Amino acid sequence: MNGYRVSFYKDLLNSNGHNFRCLQHQIDVDSNDPSQALALAEQQIGNRCLNVDCVEVVHLVDDSQALEHPPA
Repeated sequence: MNGYRVSFYKDLLNSNGHNFRCLQHQIDVDSNDPSQALALAEQQIGNRCLNVDCVEVVHLVDDSQALEHPPA
């Protein structure tokens, strides 16, 4: 299993008329792949998922992997 962070965003306009993404909800889940992570996150937040325009799924690296493969 891998850890994933699923973020739900709404596209809004700021006071200057520029678009920006506003984070609506974020949840960390363990799953086998990104699509399953999205489905699990949607199940967990249920009706709290308000009219989102964009979803982002990011693979989380656990500490043991980070220590084994330090950045170059």
